[in-house]
Amino acid sequence: MFPHHDNEMAQAEAYHECCQWVNYFLHAGHLHIKGLKMSKSLKNFITIRQALQEHSPRQLRLMFLMQPWDKPMNYSDQTVDDAKAKEKYFKNFFGSVKSVLRNDFVGEAQGFAPADRTLMESLNSVQGKVHAALLDNFKTFDVIQYLVDLVSECNKYLSQVTKPKNLLIKKVAIYVTKILRVLGVVQGSDIIGFGESTSEGGASKEDTITPFVDAFVDFREQIRVAAKSKESTPRDYLMACDTIRDETLANLGIRVEDSAEKSIWKMDDPEVIRKEVEEKRQKAEEAKAKKLEAKRGRLQTDLEKAKQASIPMVEWFKVGANAEKWGSYDESGKPLTTKEGKELSKSQQKAIKKESSNQEKAYQKVLKAAGDQGIEKYIEQIELQLSELSL
Repeated sequence: MFPHHDNEMAQAEAYHECCQWVNYFLHAGHLHIKGLKMSKSLKNFITIRQALQEHSPRQLRLMFLMQPWDKPMNYSDQTVDDAKAKEKYFKNFFGSVKSVLRNDFVGEAQGFAPADRTLMESLNSVQGKVHAALLDNFKTFDVIQYLVDLVSECNKYLSQVTKPKNLLIKKVAIYVTKILRVLGVVQGSDIIGFGESTSEGGASKEDTITPFVDAFVDFREQIRVAAKSKESTPRDYLMACDTIRDETLANLGIRVEDSAEKSIWKMDDPEVIRKEVEEKRQKAEEAKAKKLEAKRGRLQTDLEKAKQASIPMVEWFKVGANAEKWGSYDESGKPLTTKEGKELSKSQQKAIKKESSNQEKAYQKVLKAAGDQGIEKYIEQIELQLSELSL
């Protein structure tokens, strides 16, 4: 379109000294920040450098891939969170596949069962859909969704099949990795995964395994010491297991996932694992604090009820605010006249009867709860528990 494209081609062909530079121009949609077009005048301008301070290059690439390239693209918390969720979804899938591939499968039957055929059909179908989507105006957002659907089918297969076919799930994982590499979100030469496990610098085998062997030896020493100690409990062993999972192995980029049947490990960014461990620890502390506050509230309520219920019925109307209302009482402690010497009305007598019954029930209840130690000791015990929780 004149004059913009003609000008661009003239400059580029002159600089590169060629007669024909390009045949097609692709115009990307405008970038919107939280629904508004990015503009310096609106003061919602953000640079790539600034965006990379909060999000990884892969997350940003996934965010843009999940939107049509020729339509307005939105940069917001929601779109970035969606990209992060997809990244985590693929990463967990790659880790699960690698965990299965570590098993020796050569001696097992290799024939296809119905579940295997279903997964293979899903793979073939997705391959066709991905190819068609890329031919149809580079619909990368459809490609990502097709890959997610394929991963979902494979995860379902892994959860339902007792002995999954290694070569089949490997074929699925290789294809997913290949397409993600085509889209620019996979680095390194690994045939499966995002490439975090690729070695760098040509380190020796000893240098590579040293931190992992050190972790194992340290853990072994902790278990040996605990086993020799007469004071050790099963909790001590579990704490040692949690420490090596949440600290030692996490710092080495190894994620250990526990289940009812067994534990598996996956490789991941150490920073990501440490962040998840810290979030889990904070949530546990918040839950503990919430539980403690609830217990403190219950004890405070029990204390107030116990103090109020500890007053015998015969004294109930003679103490506190009640003492200012009544003038004379019968042998059971119920008021007969007001402070001014007036006889009680029927409504007053009815209210006193109800209040007397409630207080007597409360007194008998606290008396039963106190048992042989007595009500005073019972109240002291609650106060002690409250003071201990407040420390």
